[in-house]
Amino acid sequence: MTVVIMAAAVLAITAALLIGYKRYWPVNVKRISPEEAAGHPVIDVRDWQEANRMPLEGAELIPCGYIPRNAGKFGGQEVYIAAASAVERNFSVRLLKKYNIHVKGFICMDGSL
Repeated sequence: MTVVIMAAAVLAITAALLIGYKRYWPVNVKRISPEEAAGHPVIDVRDWQEANRMPLEGAELIPCGYIPRNAGKFGGQEVYIAAASAVERNFSVRLLKKYNIHVKGFICMDGSL
């Protein structure tokens, strides 16, 4: 019985560490201004309400949850992302990398990143 409890505890800790890594461990992506991204593809990974409240001209709105079904549009390209939080930035950069999309930089949309 104790072996089962220990195995469950190890599994829970491993899952927590993996989730923490994907969302909270910083990614090495340069912060840029919207002007620096001019002429390059920009993916706005903010949620619909946030992006509609403060739109970024020229960016394609693809919230984090919609990246897997829209990744084919940008496969193999270098893009910039627009994010409102560090969690959005970290999660979306790792997810885009999974689909062979290289993120060159990010645009901070709330001023705190």
